[in-house]
Amino acid sequence: MAAALLATAMTVACTVTHSGTPTTSSRVTPTVSVTAAPAPTTREQLCDAQTWPRPIPEVVGRLFNQVNNDGALWCWQNVRGVTTDGRDPSRDKTYRVTAVSPPAGTPLGRFDPVTVDLSEVVGAPTAFHPCDWVTPTEAAAIMGGPVSAKPDGDEPGSIDIGCYYDKSDDVGEGVETDLRLPGAFPVDAPSQFALATTSTNVTNVDGMGLQAVCVHEATTTPPSTTLVVLLSEGRLFRVTEGYASCDKLRRFARLAIGRIGA
Repeated sequence: MAAALLATAMTVACTVTHSGTPTTSSRVTPTVSVTAAPAPTTREQLCDAQTWPRPIPEVVGRLFNQVNNDGALWCWQNVRGVTTDGRDPSRDKTYRVTAVSPPAGTPLGRFDPVTVDLSEVVGAPTAFHPCDWVTPTEAAAIMGGPVSAKPDGDEPGSIDIGCYYDKSDDVGEGVETDLRLPGAFPVDAPSQFALATTSTNVTNVDGMGLQAVCVHEATTTPPSTTLVVLLSEGRLFRVTEGYASCDKLRRFARLAIGRIGA
């Protein structure tokens, strides 16, 4: 009797469906624990975390210093700019990209060579008016006194556009606004915003753009505060001032974003 029961048990344990899965015996599936990689806290780590090779981005028409020094070509470590006049393009912000080899879309390793042909920008008309996003009169009302306003990156092809407001009677209290467009980041705007949130002294700001934070930098000279706002269409807006409160920077940002769009 015992032998019969044993034979029956063996028969049941070996019964399978057409898919080859046992119908009555149980299986134990091992649990594999996967530790997520820490979030990047620097641009170098952000580049390291990308999947390589990566497609070369489209940068034709952009200013070389912007895409190479901080922007879309920054992760590639073997970029060579070629000028028609033989000058060093890394020291001059007035060169525009005319061609890239290999062309945009080509998967390329981080240390593979990239050749960028450049042409000098001479007498180009103003393409942007960043000091109109917050007028000098509006800035003076926020800063509590007369200010001068100086645009930066307002040339055609610029992807890093800003304005500096200087309060002449108080050295060091200038406010800098900065709009960065697609191509101005080593990876993209959300990744750049995420880097800002890794700081140890960050305050979330509600009701502004897609996301916003105030970053307090106590170690800079002077200590400064930057409001960083992630906008639609792959853009990022920043306002920075030394010794500033976040509330003050929010007033600048609300005016500017109301004109450039959230």
